[in-house]
Amino acid sequence: INAEYMGAPKKAPPKKGGKDPKAQGKKSSKDSSSGGKGKKKKWSKGKVREKLNNAVMWDQATRDKLISEVPKYKVITPAVLSDRLKINGSLAREALKFLEKKRMVKRVGLTNSCKLYTRVVKDAAH
Repeated sequence: INAEYMGAPKKAPPKKGGKDPKAQGKKSSKDSSSGGKGKKKKWSKGKVREKLNNAVMWDQATRDKLISEVPKYKVITPAVLSDRLKINGSLAREALKFLEKKRMVKRVGLTNSCKLYTRVVKDAAH
């Protein structure tokens, strides 16, 4: 016959305060080592680019470099000029218009969004 039906004493119900303090101490050390729900992950700040200190006005040295070196580049875009001459984008666009008018560079890209130029190749026959 079953002991419950005979009126045998039952086990005491668990305390409402939580788990056994001995078991709790062991559990927390296990969590920290296994990488369970620990501290919340912090987001990194990301990489910060250096601020470019490009010229916003023409000076004589930059103008000389534009006329002497730029017509020798194979690929000429506003980004290339801005990078190599350390000028801002509006000066680079202005420089390309100036060089095209003087026939020092030739326009290759026909779209307005991508202004692509190249050097003028002089024929050996002339």
